[in-house]
Order: sequence, then C-alpha cells, then structure tokens
Amino acid sequence: MSKIERTSLPLNDWPEQDRTLWQSATEEGRYFQKAGKASHWSEATKLQVQKGYAKWLWYLQSGSLLNPAVFPSERISEDHLRGYLAELDRQGLASVTITSRITDLTEAIRVMEPKADLALLRDLCARLNARAVPSRKKAERLRAPSEIWEAVAAEMWSIRSEGTLTTQSASRFRDAMSVAFLIWSPIRLSNLQSLTIGETITFSGDLWRCSFAAHQMKDKTPLDFYLPQDEEYRALMQLYLRRYRQKLLRQPELPIDAPLPSGGPLWVSTRAEAMSGQSLYYGCKRCTKATLGTAINPHLFRDCAASALTADKPEYVLAAARILNHNQLSTTLTHYEHASMIQAASRLHDVIGQIIDEAAEGNDVFEALFDKWGDE
Repeated sequence: MSKIERTSLPLNDWPEQDRTLWQSATEEGRYFQKAGKASHWSEATKLQVQKGYAKWLWYLQSGSLLNPAVFPSERISEDHLRGYLAELDRQGLASVTITSRITDLTEAIRVMEPKADLALLRDLCARLNARAVPSRKKAERLRAPSEIWEAVAAEMWSIRSEGTLTTQSASRFRDAMSVAFLIWSPIRLSNLQSLTIGETITFSGDLWRCSFAAHQMKDKTPLDFYLPQDEEYRALMQLYLRRYRQKLLRQPELPIDAPLPSGGPLWVSTRAEAMSGQSLYYGCKRCTKATLGTAINPHLFRDCAASALTADKPEYVLAAARILNHNQLSTTLTHYEHASMIQAASRLHDVIGQIIDEAAEGNDVFEALFDKWGDE
C-alpha cells in the first residue's frame, strides 16, 4: 500500500502564536470581549479556511521556511508565494483549486490579523481568479428546471406503476423526490439533509412550509418559504410520504384519508434512519444520471435555477439572489449565471425595446420601469 503524502499541518502543530490568533478569530464574544472576525462563519467555512491555512504552514515547514516567532502576515512574500504555487501545481491541483487555496490563506490572515497588509495576496487572488479554468465544465451539465422536473416526475410515476413495492423502488422514488424538491426549492445540501417533519418542514392543510432559523443558515439569515401549490408536485410528495417513506421506515402504508406524518426526518435511508448529506448527494447524482443522462449534484440545482431565471427574465436577477439566499448580488452573478451571452443580449434588447415603447407612448420611462419592479 502506497503511503499518502501529508500536505497540511495539524492545528496542534501550528506555531503557538498562529494557533492563538486563529482561536481568537473564531471565538464568539463574551461580555466585554469582542467577537472574532470569523466568529459568524459557519463551521464548514471555518474548517475550510483552517485547512487551507494548514496547507500553507505545511509548505513553509517542509521547506524550513516556517519562522514561529513572526506574525502570519510577515511570512507572506513574493518568493514564498511563488514556491507555494509551484508546490500546489506539483501536486496536480486544478487552477480553481489552487485559487481556492490562496483565497483560504488570504481569509485566514485577514481574520487573524485585521490590520495586516493583504495587498500582495489580494492581487494574487485577483490574477488567479481571472485565469482559473474549471476542470469540469459546469455549463454543460446544467439543464432547464422544467426539463429536470418532467424527467423525475415521469420516473416517479413509472415507479408507482410497478407492481411490487420494494426497498429498492422506495429508494429510487425518494431520490427522485429529493431532486423534485430541489427543482422547486433550491436550498443548500445541508438544509436539504436537515429537513425534519414538524420542525423545519410542516404539512398543515394546503400550507406546506419550510422554515430555517438563522443559526441553520450559511449566511445566518433566517429562511422561510412555502412549498409549491402545483398539483402534480403535491400528489407525488404525498405518495412519497404515505407509501415510499413508510416502506423505508419499515412501517405500513398510510391510507389516503390519514393525516400526513407529523415527525421524523423527511429523507429516510434504507436503514430506516435519517439520510446523511453524502447519501443525498449521491442519490441526486444517481437519479439525474439515470433520467437525464447527466449526473447533477444538489448544488448545481441552484445554478440551474439562477441561470433559468436570469436567462428568461434578466430583470429577475435580484429575485434569483433572494431565492438562493445570497447576501451579495455579485455571488449570484459570479457563481451561478451560465446563460449564454447571445441569450442575455437578446433579452436585454427586449427590455430596451420595452423602454423605448414606453417613451414613444409618452409615458415616464423611469416611472414605468420602477412600476415594473414593484409589480414583481
């Protein structure tokens, strides 16, 4: 068995000063003590940046360049960064991953030393971002939400028509239902996995509602929305809850006149317990590969939603940002907009044409434009 090469320095092996600064940066404030700059980050973000910084420390230590007596920012130099980039390239990392490593390093020093000069790192991040080429072409894997919905709905009806109810068919139905859920409500995987009936998702009459508290959200902003009123969606969700989820729980099917379940995880594994995020991730990929010929992971549904919304209605880009729970519009534009330039130009021409028509009719152009936003 080949030995796995270490490429990061465990937190306990960090220089004492670095470890203290990182702990202070991530701690919540107490009484008269100010909260650290990274205290509001989610645990996943803290871990990602910590790992990224640990890789930088490992590089310095492996080259006998790690001086434990200086502040983290004092180790940043053009020569050290050139060597680090060369090492990341030697490891065979993609350009996007290398960019992520430098971003993590920048963020770590920013929160550990708020007054540090980060000009060199920020300039490098900008250059790397401009040159980064995704190793997997995301745009080629995107599908229109309507196409995905039709495919998974057909899959669920096909499973329903099968004569025998098995754990395998229940598992397939559940995977398709989770894809359908994401098409209509493109939430993050962590929130999808945590859906619990009676807590984060409730079924009360015609009002099916999802609610996440601030601490359950990546950006610490509460999220509250109703599930769609679409008849087919509701019929399939009820089928899942009454028939297939019950099968996975190893319990009898619920009659059509019985109340919907009032507790427990929404997504149940073949072991009759809550599914893990990893299981949901691969379930979505498995289902879309079978029904569409392309494996789509849960996060890509957010891209599909934003691209479809802004390609069909560019004036809805703010709505896309709200739907995806982004605090900054640039996040929506930078990471999720994959509509073609031809489509975008065509839609822009339509909008301009509408403004010209308003002006020709003697209407106030800006008033009409703001009225349009207000209606939406």
